[in-house]
Amino acid sequence: MVFILNVFILINGISVLSFNRPKLCPTVKWNPAGFRLPALLPKDYIFSILFIDKNNTIYTGAEEDGKILVWPKDSTHPMSSINYQSELKSASLFVSNNGDIYLSTMHKIILRWTASQNVFVHFMNTKEGCISLFIDLHNNIYCSMMLAHQVVKKSRSENDTVETTIVAGTGGVGRGETQLTSPRGIFVDTNLDLYVADWYNHRIQLFQFNEVKGKTVAGEFSYEITILLRLPTSVALDCEKYLFIAEAGFDRIIGSGPNGFRCLLGCNREEKKVSQLKWPLSFHFDMNGNLFVNDAINTRIQKFHLNKDSCGNVPSTIQAIYSSTLTHDHERFSRELYNSSEAYYYEVIEVNVSKSDFYILTGDSSIGLYGFIYKDHFHRFDPLKDLIAWCGKPDYKDQFKFTLELQMNTKYILVVTTYYRNVTGPFSIIIFGSNIVHLQRMNIEPVIQSTYRSALTQNHRTYFRDPCQRLNKVNYEAIQVNVTENGFYTFLSRGDGVKGLPTITSYIYEHDFYPSIPFGNLISEEDKSCSRNGDIITVRLMPNIQYVLVVTTCNSNVTTDFIVQVSGRSAVSLERVDPSPDIHRNYSSNLTINSQTYAKDCTNSQYYYETIRMTVSKNGYYTLLTGGYYTLSPGEYNATVTFMYENQFDPLNPRKKKLTSIMYHECIGKIRDEFTAKLQANTTYILVITTLKPRTSIAFSIVIYGSANFTFERFIDDSTDCYIGDPCNPQVNSIGLTLDDILRAAVKQNITIHNQPFGIKMSAAVTIIMFIAGIISCLCSIITFQNETLRKVGCGLYLLASSITSFLTITMFTIKFWFVLVTQMNTNIHLSIHQGGCKSIETLLKFFFYWDAWLNACVAVERGINVYQGINFNKEKSKRFARWILLILPFVIIVSIIHEPLYHQVLDYDKKEKSLYVAYIDTPEDFVTSRDIWCQASYSQSVRDYNTFILFIHLLGPFIANLSSALFIITGSARRRAEAQKRQTFKEYIREQWKEHKQLVISPTILFVLTTPRLIISLLLTCLKISDYIWLCLSAYFISFLPSILIFIIFVIPSTLYRNTFKESIARARICGKQRSSTTLEG
Repeated sequence: MVFILNVFILINGISVLSFNRPKLCPTVKWNPAGFRLPALLPKDYIFSILFIDKNNTIYTGAEEDGKILVWPKDSTHPMSSINYQSELKSASLFVSNNGDIYLSTMHKIILRWTASQNVFVHFMNTKEGCISLFIDLHNNIYCSMMLAHQVVKKSRSENDTVETTIVAGTGGVGRGETQLTSPRGIFVDTNLDLYVADWYNHRIQLFQFNEVKGKTVAGEFSYEITILLRLPTSVALDCEKYLFIAEAGFDRIIGSGPNGFRCLLGCNREEKKVSQLKWPLSFHFDMNGNLFVNDAINTRIQKFHLNKDSCGNVPSTIQAIYSSTLTHDHERFSRELYNSSEAYYYEVIEVNVSKSDFYILTGDSSIGLYGFIYKDHFHRFDPLKDLIAWCGKPDYKDQFKFTLELQMNTKYILVVTTYYRNVTGPFSIIIFGSNIVHLQRMNIEPVIQSTYRSALTQNHRTYFRDPCQRLNKVNYEAIQVNVTENGFYTFLSRGDGVKGLPTITSYIYEHDFYPSIPFGNLISEEDKSCSRNGDIITVRLMPNIQYVLVVTTCNSNVTTDFIVQVSGRSAVSLERVDPSPDIHRNYSSNLTINSQTYAKDCTNSQYYYETIRMTVSKNGYYTLLTGGYYTLSPGEYNATVTFMYENQFDPLNPRKKKLTSIMYHECIGKIRDEFTAKLQANTTYILVITTLKPRTSIAFSIVIYGSANFTFERFIDDSTDCYIGDPCNPQVNSIGLTLDDILRAAVKQNITIHNQPFGIKMSAAVTIIMFIAGIISCLCSIITFQNETLRKVGCGLYLLASSITSFLTITMFTIKFWFVLVTQMNTNIHLSIHQGGCKSIETLLKFFFYWDAWLNACVAVERGINVYQGINFNKEKSKRFARWILLILPFVIIVSIIHEPLYHQVLDYDKKEKSLYVAYIDTPEDFVTSRDIWCQASYSQSVRDYNTFILFIHLLGPFIANLSSALFIITGSARRRAEAQKRQTFKEYIREQWKEHKQLVISPTILFVLTTPRLIISLLLTCLKISDYIWLCLSAYFISFLPSILIFIIFVIPSTLYRNTFKESIARARICGKQRSSTTLEG
């Protein structure tokens, strides 16, 4: 019947499935940068509410109980919702082919929703809550009962009085063929074969139709090479019946294919990304092959787009052919896991490609073949090590066929063996592709085995093997290992199994083993599960280095005999030793409202923290356990979080100098923070203890284990660099404050100028007034100094040029103010406009400002020289020098600041806050509160030092010139006359000089006074909260431009000569105007 139904479906092209089973290529990949659907999931990480039907309609749970969100095809937001009783805790959801929705609850009932009724109604009762639902082709509904350790089914057409049928599991905990332990996700294929994610047995079980015995097709206890699993939560098949699995223990999605199993998402657990999975519960495909994952602990649904470029088209061009024969003279090994019977003949072939590309490798033989592809190395006693693809069939054609992306300059190893034991015969390898492939048979090195036997008893030492189980001490034995030749060695450790349960596991350490630092010096895999078939470790060992093999039990209070077999290129010395002693200390304190605060999560939220300084006397590993925990309310809790920094912790930039090589030991439901770090002597480390939630008090304690003496003391360090921005995008503030820095602290985003704070509106009005006054002043000054008589000396040329640069300076100042104001008010302005203004306006403003300041300084210096030389002052020489200076000065200024546009950049980031905190979620969801875009110059330290030097030159140079000129004109001249003529006192000469040269003194004095505020804010190196000093900063900034605005008042008004020249110029202009008018009338 099942066969007939499948044939009918294929012939008629009918889709009776309500979900998507895409056809995927062997090398398919998904973009690891996931897109988060804009809705929060329920706050319970145990259950999964996610389904995508064949029309691409998405069904998800909602943050609040009692609601199912419905997302139509291609919609970015849910368009509708379906309600149910909120007190019924939902656990799983399935949508049938006719659109009916089935919802299981932990109240041991299943609800059904139909479009006609538009309400959930009771469908059936269950023995326990269904953690997962499925409906097969025959309209049978399957229920996976995690607490009952069973899977049951029932026809949808049967009434509630009909009992369910047990299809998998005996109802008791166990690892046998008929048993399940806390099953979760289920999937039924078109043959009615049932696949079960046997959660706590770390495996995927296949129960063929009407069979009660299951077969392990992935994970623990599979004798065929598959993949090791940790807490699988969901399973599905594509249209080619390849497995896809979500596993919570390793936070990843894996899949199978013609090349074997491989990781698809969440493969690099050390790499902390925003889209990193945490406790993925379930997944679904849409019709385009995109993958949707229920990311439970992060309370979100993530969409991972199918990478269409990941499927390479391999041409049918043969690039290499290799033929050989497996004989009884070949070496043998066991291709089955944990089976010591070496019953498979094999041959090893090295594969090298001339160009990185996709290739197809096939194996043909008259006997059944099995093929393995390894990268770099092949370890006959540890066939999982470095394995990248494997496949085999008993058929007589294409017993294995690998489609792989191979890289040049990389050694690949093809191992050809047989599907059945003790079989010999000929075989051939054919490789297809676009580029030449080289195949060469490899010699097999001889192997020497060493054996060690012992027994773990209650008299053995104990330690905490698993950091997540600090109450579970296990017995262990430490064995010193020494080798005489460099190479790979495989350690197979076996214990006497008790009722089929795993008994031992093992670890290898370099140099020393410290029981309290189980991850220090560890060179074997740290995160692995126990297996009833023994434990395999393959590592490269070096002579003249001591290694320690630690054999331990999987559970506490277990005793067992064990044997260790070591295979390698030389004999291995194995001798029992005592572990190395460690040192530990305790520390306790409290985080309260009196503690220091900082922004821990790149948000505006503040967290209490405490800093502890630590130094070690010897290089080595150290383990720290930080405990701090209490319940806030039902479903919520607080705990401590620990970070470590090298030499300095800067609360304004918490990412700076943060140690990233720390091994954090993450545990679900943990109440302590535990990590291991390799620390160096003569280096100061800063330990930062903070809280999981902002501004919450908590008591905490720390236990530190080390291999040598160390110091550990609390300290408070208030030193910090000066930053702007926020911890997500910290930028070291260069010397001084720019208009961007000042206005950014006060401008309100996305509102008009009329609704801005009073200070901003007042600044805008003052800017307009300054611009108008500056234009009038500069025009009057230009009219004055264009007079040929005044330009016969250098001072007149300087002042004419200064009048022009003052006009340009005040114009650029006005443009700068309104550009910053408008772009800060409207964050939707295109970034290219921000970028253009950022790189050009500030640089031009600096150029004109510095040019104007130096011209004023030249005026002051020449006036001082004029007073000093008196009648000997050479006007022609002064004019000649002035022309050269006017020619050279702008080029010198440009060269000094020409690098500025290269370092100016627009920073664009979103200010974020944390969402509500819920139980077991240590990465709460961020939400954007506002967007900040500003112009910032980011310099390296050497460029910062150069800029500081140049700033001193351009500001202090004119400042000193004006001050010195004013002092010299009065005091210098008076002292010289007092020394030459004794008839008056020095004070009397001072007064006389003032009367004679006061017009020469007033100008540099005013310039000195007006440039002082700009000098002060430019040299302001401390980090100020600018919003608290907005008026002070704006006033100082505006005042610094008054010399350019008041050039007429500063230079023309105090001088009788310049005033008269101005009046004459105005009079001539009037006369010329009247003459033109008369000529026009006469004409």
